[in-house]
Amino acid sequence: MPIKSRGKAKSSYSSMTERQDERPLPQWPPLKPLIPAHDLVLHTILEDQILLIRNFFTSSLCKAYVSFLSSLPLVTTPGKPKRGDALRVNDRFQVDDPSFAEALWKTAGLRDLLTQASVDEETSEQDFSKLWGGEVCGLNPRIRIYRYSKSQFFGKHCELPFSLTVRKGPICK
Repeated sequence: MPIKSRGKAKSSYSSMTERQDERPLPQWPPLKPLIPAHDLVLHTILEDQILLIRNFFTSSLCKAYVSFLSSLPLVTTPGKPKRGDALRVNDRFQVDDPSFAEALWKTAGLRDLLTQASVDEETSEQDFSKLWGGEVCGLNPRIRIYRYSKSQFFGKHCELPFSLTVRKGPICK
């Protein structure tokens, strides 16, 4: 008789995200037209936690992405979380896509905005290191798309650490 494993069972939510990562990468719409980074401003919503970039995408680019994202195979999260997980009820798509993260970072102007711009036109470049907790080198390649219907929500939670290896070299240049 085989020995039964006493290891932690994977939740249906964990299995769902693993299946999503096995899919081929999406063919993201081109990031055009874009608003120049020097015309974008960071607005503080919640000090040291939430910043907003108004009109980051042009109206036409936003419409293209809304249309594209609605075609992705979103999966509804289970209604009962395992112990310690946040209660969340939403539709979700997740993929690890370093190329798209890099395009958002470099092509869409986030690199320039987040390393050289000002927050509410009051924060200096020297304040950026303090604001971000160090030098900002890019975006997390784990792309997550969430859709919320009228009765769906994401409960209060703390983010778990996400381990990411950053290449040595001129990555931030």
